[in-house]
Amino acid sequence: MNKSLISSRAASMWQILSVLTVLLCLGVAGGRMAAASGEQPFSFSGEIKVTKISDGDSVRSGPLKIRLHGVDAPEIQQVCRDANGAEWSCGKIAKDALESLIAEAPSLRCDLLDMDRYGRLVMRCFAGDIDIAKAMVANGMALAYRAYSSEYVAFENAAQANQRGLWQGEFDAPWDWRRKKREAQKQKKKTKNP
Repeated sequence: MNKSLISSRAASMWQILSVLTVLLCLGVAGGRMAAASGEQPFSFSGEIKVTKISDGDSVRSGPLKIRLHGVDAPEIQQVCRDANGAEWSCGKIAKDALESLIAEAPSLRCDLLDMDRYGRLVMRCFAGDIDIAKAMVANGMALAYRAYSSEYVAFENAAQANQRGLWQGEFDAPWDWRRKKREAQKQKKKTKNP
């Protein structure tokens, strides 16, 4: 087996183990507190300090990678077209929009809902009273990620009807853009190594 593949898998396993350790610690403490108060045990919620905004739907809090629940925003390298056909850096602007939403809050209040296949925590996060995923979709800077949730579909429909953000022109849905990029990379490898 390839050494870089082994080291990549080992690094991924360490990341997952680190996240699980944090969750276990939170779960034990949270479960004890919840049990004492009569609440449902193992509810993972709390304040997080954002240390990095990765893109329009992902943030970091120290070593923890957090993916916003129910939305998918353009990738950083993704380019869209406006109503006149001019290209614009929709991925970078989506990241800036998320940064603006978070900027006013010293920390976010987040609820853990799941962990994705990449080891990221899938969370619903609020900046004050604002559900930041809902705000990103309502402003047209992210799409409702229907494969995982229908929670934000109505907000996406309103953004589309009002031509907000991405809806002002043409774009590939982020999941389609990633698929096309993967296919192009596979084709490039086939051409390089026939």
